[in-house]
Amino acid sequence: MKILFLTNMYPTKEHPYFGIFVKEQFEYFRDHYDMDVDLFVLNGKSSLHKYLNPIGLYRKIKDFDPDIIHVHYGLTGLPLLLIAPFIKNKKIIATYHGSDINGSKAVFLISKMLIRYADANIAVSQQIFEKIKPVSNNIKWIPCGIDDLFLDDQQPVERKNAVIFPGSPQRAVKNYSLFEKMLDVLKKKYGLTPEVILFDSKSRAEVKKALKEAKCLVMTSLSEGSPQVIKEAIACDTPIVSTPVGDVPYLIENLDNCYIAHNTEDLAEKIARVFASEYHAFPEERKKRLSNAYVCDQIVGLYKRLINP
Repeated sequence: MKILFLTNMYPTKEHPYFGIFVKEQFEYFRDHYDMDVDLFVLNGKSSLHKYLNPIGLYRKIKDFDPDIIHVHYGLTGLPLLLIAPFIKNKKIIATYHGSDINGSKAVFLISKMLIRYADANIAVSQQIFEKIKPVSNNIKWIPCGIDDLFLDDQQPVERKNAVIFPGSPQRAVKNYSLFEKMLDVLKKKYGLTPEVILFDSKSRAEVKKALKEAKCLVMTSLSEGSPQVIKEAIACDTPIVSTPVGDVPYLIENLDNCYIAHNTEDLAEKIARVFASEYHAFPEERKKRLSNAYVCDQIVGLYKRLINP
């Protein structure tokens, strides 16, 4: 079986974590399955015109001759749709990551065209799944898996008086202003002044170390899809307090010391509750379902059904 990954999200030297989940999934397929896997990255950040020029992609498909083309992100399907009459013998599977479905109307329109054209569709969050469902029944909810790095070395650690803000304060969607207001309430009402750990520009190893040491991860985002950092926190047994964004309510459901909060006071109260609680490791079966091994096995099942209905 030959699989071509087509994506506009992939790490670069300037943006080392942009689309890291796509890279990790691609590498897991390449390293763990008896299949020929190749990659075509459409660098849409450099020029929007690249989406309208399918020649490079057409040559790649002709040279590699894949059985299945796996598209990551709806807008990336545009050049594929432009050459659709010339690749009729190829099976198409597409994964939608969030802003391709919940973002601009133009991008959503292109994504809808891809949804109808694809032989199978994957939503990485329940929210995306529900929005796509009226367009096509040929869809599965499969979150992106996490790297084995976060599932190794599960020895308990001494947690310090620290909370994690999992993002850059400069990104408006991460809502750092709400986080700062929460810290003020936490100090005035509960007498807690935890160290703040920012995940801006940290290496993967540094992210894991922080997750293993902090008492709580706090997500105050205005919107998310199926955030990898939440899954990584679960793998590291790190309590989570989050606004009800994306897949977070589903991911942390029924986990000890994990809470959804709706405003500043609620965030502070839930964090204070976490700080006063005993720590427990999360169920191993729950962690296993977040792994790339589990996720990629599900995707391979889709591949096989497309090739041999």
